[in-house]
Amino acid sequence: FAPSLSGEVAVIDPPLLVDPCERVQNRKKEVSGDRHRHVPAVAQATMDPQEDKQVKLRKPKSGVMSSPMRKGPAEFLRSGSGSPMVAKRTSHVHLDLLTTLRKVSMEEDELFAVVQGPDGPAQSPKASCEVESKRLFFEETPEEASLFQRAWAFLKRMHDSLEAWGYQHFPVITDHINGLVYGVDLAIRTAKWFQFGIMAVWLGFRLVIYAMIIAIPCVKIMLTYYHDPRIKRRIRYGPEEREYLDIYIPKEALAAQKGEGPKVPVVIAIMGGAFIIGHRGYNAQLGLRLMDFGVITVGIDYRNWPRAIMPEMVKDVSRGVRWVFQNIELFGGDVENCMMIGQSAGAHLAAMLLLEHSLLEAMCKKDGSNLPVEHGQGRDLKVWSVTQLKAYLAISGPYDLIKLGPHLTSRGLYPKIMDHMAAGDLEGCSPERILDSEEWREHQEEIAKIIPHIHLFHGYCDKAVPVWSSSDLFEKFKEVGIENVTLDLRKDMTHTYPVVEGPLARHECQIEIILPILFGEGAEQMLEAGSKLPPLWPVRILNVATHIGPF
Repeated sequence: FAPSLSGEVAVIDPPLLVDPCERVQNRKKEVSGDRHRHVPAVAQATMDPQEDKQVKLRKPKSGVMSSPMRKGPAEFLRSGSGSPMVAKRTSHVHLDLLTTLRKVSMEEDELFAVVQGPDGPAQSPKASCEVESKRLFFEETPEEASLFQRAWAFLKRMHDSLEAWGYQHFPVITDHINGLVYGVDLAIRTAKWFQFGIMAVWLGFRLVIYAMIIAIPCVKIMLTYYHDPRIKRRIRYGPEEREYLDIYIPKEALAAQKGEGPKVPVVIAIMGGAFIIGHRGYNAQLGLRLMDFGVITVGIDYRNWPRAIMPEMVKDVSRGVRWVFQNIELFGGDVENCMMIGQSAGAHLAAMLLLEHSLLEAMCKKDGSNLPVEHGQGRDLKVWSVTQLKAYLAISGPYDLIKLGPHLTSRGLYPKIMDHMAAGDLEGCSPERILDSEEWREHQEEIAKIIPHIHLFHGYCDKAVPVWSSSDLFEKFKEVGIENVTLDLRKDMTHTYPVVEGPLARHECQIEIILPILFGEGAEQMLEAGSKLPPLWPVRILNVATHIGPF
């Protein structure tokens, strides 16, 4: 159900196998029309005589064949109740994440609580107090703590109090000061991981020019983000450093809060940022636009590397999604009409969460019990389920980090940086390779029944994450029996075009996909009305930015 540029709905179902030669030819082939999806040609399938199954014909661009998928035996421990528990194995993030997500589902409800106050929904004082107390290393400064530890605890309290006061009275200044401090800290921590050769310097120069070209419209969006009263910013959803979210509340949702109208659809947005420089504010352009159509957008933030590794980022996103399903109805949102969207690094993290949570739910359903954790049994997985999501839209995501390494090298980046982000387990942090795990294969039939529709969107001109990242994941989904997947490949689109230059030019690819999912047939008229709006910045200037940008 991918909408075309004309507003019509079309299903994209490319073939399972793609010849690499055909892929290159299609990438270079000129197609009439402006930026439309292009489906690769079919390559003849070969058969493995031993396993009697199809083998995809793909050789990575770098010439380095991908390493074999891990297919180790699933290890389970049996508790006294007979319930299975994933046994922790060194550097296997995939298995550890199952336990981590189970723990998130067992956290106290008070941690995520929102109450209805005189001025609308707000986080309960009890929840705020508990969240802040859990962030302090030594809340009561015990006697056995060293002088340094006591001093650190005191400075931490002072910092948190000053930061809270600053965001309350001077949010713009405080946010930019925090951004500056974070940038300096990030530069010091990560300088040794980057290569500063000619290629890297050239990419950095192009990035600066790109930022200057789109600076004016982005500043306008930023000012709206900080001053629009419809946006509820910096709402805590967990105890960690960056566990905040923003809610974009349209007038239709305000009416729903008062009981004067129906509840409105909800979009959960996970932003990108190369796992290093992400910020929930990147969702502002999408959130502001969706408010025009009566849709609530929840922009979920998460910790960046090097302050967190990928499994911890997935944990943050899991907490944020749980918060949405627990509280969004108080803001006028409809939990029965909800979808998730991720871009770039956010697409990777959201895909990790979706696949791991689907596997966790399938394991629980098959065994008829909970997955026990270290502190004993918990309640059922009823806080949220993947079945509540109508769809997942993944835009330009990296889904196999091992195969991405040679591409990073060609771009002048140090590929080993991904090893550190993934806690030394690139395989366990790659959504595509999770589908090859023995745990997934064992439960794939049940997962196919509960996993929501997945829409993989990618541009052929993406220089940051090659287009084969999405096409290969699509092939893998088909291989494991997941049929409700759409592969949407667009000609002449770069990594940032769907989320930056396109929306600024009013070519809103995301909106064209989201509205039909949430509104069905009624989306056509909404798209037609939205297409009449003028661009936010001259299209010719945006085209220059697209060609200069390093993405």
